[in-house]
Formats: sequence, C-alpha cells, structure tokens
Amino acid sequence: MGRPFVYVNMAASVDGKITSSDREYPRLTSAHDRETMDRLRAEADAILVGAGTARADNPPLHVRSEEMRDYRRSLGKPESLDRVLVSASLDIDPENRFFTDDGGTRIVATVEQAPADRVKAIETRAEIWRVGSERVDLVELLRRLEARGVGRLLVEGGGELNWGFLEHDLLDELYVTIAPCLLGGAVAPTLLEGRGLKMADQTRLRLIDLHREQDELYCRWAVVR
Repeated sequence: MGRPFVYVNMAASVDGKITSSDREYPRLTSAHDRETMDRLRAEADAILVGAGTARADNPPLHVRSEEMRDYRRSLGKPESLDRVLVSASLDIDPENRFFTDDGGTRIVATVEQAPADRVKAIETRAEIWRVGSERVDLVELLRRLEARGVGRLLVEGGGELNWGFLEHDLLDELYVTIAPCLLGGAVAPTLLEGRGLKMADQTRLRLIDLHREQDELYCRWAVVR
C-alpha cells in the first residue's frame, strides 16, 4: 500500500455538524461513545489531528481506560500512541496538551516555509517534519509514517483535514457516531469540509457495521475503490 491503513473517527449531530457555529467544545455523545473512541485508539499505532482541532478542543490524545490499555498491550503495541499534528502555519500554543501530555513520539507535520519563530517555540517538544510547500503533503507524510512503523493511523479531525485525506484517496474506513441532536448553522463545522466533490465524482461507501446504543447510532463504513 505504501502508507498506513487510515481510519477516521468522528461524532456528529443528525444534521452532520461536529460542533456549533461558535466552535464550542463538542458535547454531543455519551460515555459509550468515549469508550468506543478509546478502543479505536487502542488499536492504532498513531493518532493524527489538525491544528484547528487541537486549538479548539485541546484534546487528550491517549488511551484513557486501563481496560483498553490492557487490550492495547494484548495486541503487542507499545504503551503509548505516537501523536501527529498537521499545521502549515504552526499557529499552536506550545502549552497545548499535544505537547505537554505524557505519551509516545510527538510529530508536527508542517511546510517548508513554516515560520521560524514558531518552529523554534516547539522544536524541543516535538519532531518537526517539513513535508510540502504551501500545504502539508499528506501522501509524503503517510509514506514517512509507514517507514517509521505506523501501520494503522487514526485520524480525529477536523473536517478540513478529513477532506485532505479524501481528496487524495488516502482514507480507508470511517467511523461515525450519529448523536441524537440537531445543531444547524450555515458555518458550523461538518465531518467533511474543503471544496467538495461533484455529484459524478462522489466517493461511495460500504456499510460494514451499524448498531444502536440507546438513541445513538454507531456506523462503520469502508471506502469503495
């Protein structure tokens, strides 16, 4: 394949929003969804997020429960996930949890023209990979991650980053938790942003699994090639 297996995990309202128009911290789903997230993290070799998600949510990027850490060990994986942050501008606080939480290797994927002062602010906290000129070259990034031993890469958004993986045909599976709520908002972020596809070019999905947990729906889709 020449790259890791790439799977996205996201939660969205019934109308497809991943947060509100004000980009508040998303509180859409139940504890069961968080347990599902933990299992998907336990199965990954690395976890990847965009800078926008890191800035807005400042999420912890580790396997949270001891049960899932045990599960991860049973798979023969190291204690901690490697973490990857994608940011062309490097507009990210050096005190963000991406840099400060304990865990595995931290990699920041940026561009050749990344601002020198921002590189200097984080270069002691993470490996800096310059891949691409104006935009981060996701194809090259995945090639380098595979060379580092990453076989399964979990992407946790946001929508612009998800679009980049779809645009370059780098997405293999999509896990979506549909939360029993509506948010609306013309500018509220969705699962997939970017310029979008024409109807004739739509990416088709095959449903692998669907189950209900109270009022939430858990969907697992494979990209059809």
